[in-house]
Amino acid sequence: MSDKSNLRVNEHAEPVAGSAQMPVSVMVVLTLLGYIGCTKVDQLNANFASNVHAPFGSLDEVASLAPSEEELIFNQGKKLYANCQGCHQPNGGGTPGSFPPLVGSEWVLGDSQRAAAIVMNGLGGPITVVGKSFNNQMTPVGATWTDEQIAAVLTYIRTNNEWGNDGGRVMPEEIGKARGKIQESGQVGAWTVETLNAAFPAE
Repeated sequence: MSDKSNLRVNEHAEPVAGSAQMPVSVMVVLTLLGYIGCTKVDQLNANFASNVHAPFGSLDEVASLAPSEEELIFNQGKKLYANCQGCHQPNGGGTPGSFPPLVGSEWVLGDSQRAAAIVMNGLGGPITVVGKSFNNQMTPVGATWTDEQIAAVLTYIRTNNEWGNDGGRVMPEEIGKARGKIQESGQVGAWTVETLNAAFPAE
């Protein structure tokens, strides 16, 4: 009796951990499936990265889309010109009889240092621009601007193809030279045509 009881107990005994081993063939299959799955995920990630994060063929192609230095300066000057367009108008056409045009203006397209001096100190009329007379006072809008800002707004005005202007770019160094000439002249306040011509002789 005792032997049969022991057999019944053993039949329902809890399995011992680690007592059962997985067949080698099953382990091989699972290992292969895991490898294939990881490889597929890597391929999907690579395709996602190339399609989403790198839509361009090369770094040179990406760099070519960045704005040039000239474009950045032109755009900065365009923003600063908002301080000028109340009188000279958004299209640079000026206000007839009061404020001269900047389009085709010899005062704009000529000596850049003379133009900078006008921006910094202002200019009082009478003045002749593109064959027409104007008699008003220009506010020194650039009195507190940096050399870089004045150079940028003058570059925008002088090189604005939409206006038909084809003057050259103005460098900050030119503005610095203009400041030196203003100090040498002793000019305080707005220029007249006579005092401006004395400090910055027309070419």
